[in-house]
Amino acid sequence: MLKEIGNLLLRWRTECVLITFVMAPVMAQLVPTLPARGVIFSVLGLSAVALLAIRLLPTKRSLFGLVLAALSIATLAASLTWLRADIRLADELPRDWEGRDIEIIGVVDEMPQRNERSIRFAFRVERVLTENARVPSRIALGWYKPSIKELAGEALPQIRAGERWRWTVRLKRPHGYVNPAGFDLEAWLLERNIRAQGSIQADSLAKRLDENAGRFTDHVERARESLRARMQEALKDQRFAGVLIALAIGDQQAISDADWALFNATGVSHLLSISGAHVTLFASWIALAVFFVWRRSPSLIRLIPAQKAAALAAALVACAYAMLTGFAVPAQRTCYMLLVAALALLLNRQVSPWLILLWAATTVLLIDPWAALAVGFWFSFVAVLLLLYVTQFRVMPESATRIVLKTQAAVTLGLAPISLAFFQQVSLIGPIANAVAIPLITLLVVPLTLLWLILPLDPLLYLAHWLIDALAAGLQGAITLWPALWSQHAPPSWAVLLALAGVAWLLAPKLTPHRWLGALWCIPLFTVSPIPPAQGDFRVTVLDVGQGTAVAVRTHSHTLVYDAGPRWTDDSDAGARVVAPYLRASGSKQIDGLVISHLDLDHSGGANSLLRGMPVAWMLTSVFNDAEIVKTATQKNVAAIGCHAGQTWSWDGVDFEVLHPPLGSYANARLKTNDRSCVIKISSNNASFLLTGDIESLTEAALVRDAAMTLAADALLIPHHGSTTSSTTAFLDAVSPKQAFINAGYRNRFGHPRGAVLARYAARNIAVHRTDWHGAITIESKDQFQNVRRERNERRRYWIDRVDPDDTRVLE
Repeated sequence: MLKEIGNLLLRWRTECVLITFVMAPVMAQLVPTLPARGVIFSVLGLSAVALLAIRLLPTKRSLFGLVLAALSIATLAASLTWLRADIRLADELPRDWEGRDIEIIGVVDEMPQRNERSIRFAFRVERVLTENARVPSRIALGWYKPSIKELAGEALPQIRAGERWRWTVRLKRPHGYVNPAGFDLEAWLLERNIRAQGSIQADSLAKRLDENAGRFTDHVERARESLRARMQEALKDQRFAGVLIALAIGDQQAISDADWALFNATGVSHLLSISGAHVTLFASWIALAVFFVWRRSPSLIRLIPAQKAAALAAALVACAYAMLTGFAVPAQRTCYMLLVAALALLLNRQVSPWLILLWAATTVLLIDPWAALAVGFWFSFVAVLLLLYVTQFRVMPESATRIVLKTQAAVTLGLAPISLAFFQQVSLIGPIANAVAIPLITLLVVPLTLLWLILPLDPLLYLAHWLIDALAAGLQGAITLWPALWSQHAPPSWAVLLALAGVAWLLAPKLTPHRWLGALWCIPLFTVSPIPPAQGDFRVTVLDVGQGTAVAVRTHSHTLVYDAGPRWTDDSDAGARVVAPYLRASGSKQIDGLVISHLDLDHSGGANSLLRGMPVAWMLTSVFNDAEIVKTATQKNVAAIGCHAGQTWSWDGVDFEVLHPPLGSYANARLKTNDRSCVIKISSNNASFLLTGDIESLTEAALVRDAAMTLAADALLIPHHGSTTSSTTAFLDAVSPKQAFINAGYRNRFGHPRGAVLARYAARNIAVHRTDWHGAITIESKDQFQNVRRERNERRRYWIDRVDPDDTRVLE
């Protein structure tokens, strides 16, 4: 048996070596800190020497030689990844220069994204004019409407890709929201080589120095921007204009969150990005055209056979089109696969599809090792791997219908563990929806859109939009008839890997024995879930939502959400981007109680997304009935209850009591919304926690006067993000907490938390934990909040920005 395995590995020698080369950069991303550069160079040198030595060994073609070569190549690839990561991280903004005016000259490096309040874009820095300042080579900038002076008679300036500008900016280091689940902004910024973020200053003497910097990539971005503008003009005010723009040039920014939710729920969202099928379709047109012309010219055929010319032209045009679409990972994979296939044809070599896929993966990671951090990398390559797996090992001929059904089932089953790992949900109607959507989009919508790129006749876009509109209407009807999504907890990594192996066994050729056993391997994917608090205990997670508040409280079988975080844009908020992903990942399938302390957008901005996106039993709030969130609750049949002192309830042996506002306060029209915040005390036999919203000194005094007997708590959510309006000495003495928690944005414009406020807590030996420094913070009542989990410290990845608590510069 072992001998047969060894012979098999030797027969697949190239594939084995490429697999190790692909896996090495992936595994290299898992280290908590990068090795010292001296160590990296040493490992690089030893790996190179080992490979040269293996070439000279007489046993180089043996199994022993193969293992040594694979290990040396893996070590070489990993050390190269670490070296490149070290170089990229070294291109940083010093903390000394965060938040300070810096004058720079550079080029707009990609087409800007514009909304009603801002313009955002990547900027390639060429010169730093401010003395002694150091700025990374590529940064992300925003020009925000409140700080914009009139420029050429327009509220927002016209900024185009490839333009060279001079302006004054204020920057900060890459510092995203770090939570137990959800999007990793810092990893995404690292992959895009954006090493600082900032804004253009209102008093900046902004000056356009050159309309075209002249780089090839600048011309590509200008072309993309022109195509986007033409499509926006042709499809003005059309709901799915953003979908067609995404299908044409890969820009998905104009697709609303509501439409993404629909496409995700029905499992067709993969069709809205530039996929391998789109690039292959475009390449096929070119191949057919070249083949048709070439074969009719004897002189051209003597130069190179028509089949080879068509393959080479298709690969090159596919790469050009992929660049026009932003060169996302699925497009890269297709380009490199086509290039390998074309090269093999030119050299008269037979190459298996498996080897073509491996060469494509190797090339992607060799050029960009951080592509392994992107969800699209895994979905794209695993999908093709599954298609090859179920079609390459067929024992007997099958009908076209059977092959289509088999491949669709394989992709659905095989991608389900990955979808659950990344998003904690999978579409239940995906196979049915895709049976309609795939041919409609691939055979009609995409060809019409691509044809418009070549022959810009607007009726082509109108017809494509009508088809998308009809598809969306059908999808919307489908999700009203039966449940569309399966949502669950985040499975552990080992369960995901086990499930993938189980799917492979299930999809194995017919002669494989006991294929049904593969289903058993998938069971842990659904059953191994996070352990909830014991009866009578509770867990509090202060989520990292930037400048805003969102707190999740979990008892043994109930979930309370206190505030839903801020709304950032009309289509983006913390409820959808942070709170809901965390709740799903932690195993909460519904919100048993949603408390919106008051109406300020940094507390209520995500409420609508939670009400629309998750089952909510009831909502407790101090906002008035004409507020938008109350109307949304009514539409979703969620009881909206006015919050007032004296309300109590108990879940799983944990008591909840509302301490503020008094019922009579609603008649006082002059009372600030902050001072009408719902204040809730959570108590168990072991510990208690006080949630305070944005109450200010007036309310604190009232609580000390009227609720002094119940105010004491072991832990406190610091009022109003640590503003000087709150945390009075009398209030702190009455609560007397041991631990205190602040929701605040990193280097927020309000300066929260204030140093004077922090000093009051320090004077009372109260430990303060901050989401801007520590990310999400989790504590449990079972140990009286002694063990504090700070997500930014626990997330052991080398790209995570860790703020030194002793560095006072972050407070400036």
